[in-house]
Amino acid sequence: MSDRGSIAPLVATYLALILLSSLGLLSVATAMLASHRIQGVADFAVLYGHDRSVIAGIPKAERLRQQVSFFVESAESAKELEILNLQTWVQGGVSNVRLCARYQDSFGLNLSSMTICRQASAKSFLVL
Repeated sequence: MSDRGSIAPLVATYLALILLSSLGLLSVATAMLASHRIQGVADFAVLYGHDRSVIAGIPKAERLRQQVSFFVESAESAKELEILNLQTWVQGGVSNVRLCARYQDSFGLNLSSMTICRQASAKSFLVL
């Protein structure tokens, strides 16, 4: 019995595992980055719109929609997002925003993330 052989299959297997692990980590990091970016834009959009649409503690639905749209179009944080759906509504004294978007990665890999939807809300409190 001969023990002569090549370690090439072992090295190839290790390299494949390293490559697979690296791609997996990159995918998870990109997905987390995309999710947090979209949630952040939704949070700031509802705060911006709510602040500019409130009259006597009650937000006006049409004004909220206009201000949120303005924020999403002009904010630097929304530049890397491909906005697919933007919904605004007022329920009682609460302003709500639902944002569905795709994040264009900043790593230059030309991989766009899946569609991610996030929701945010804001309410004014009267302080006496």
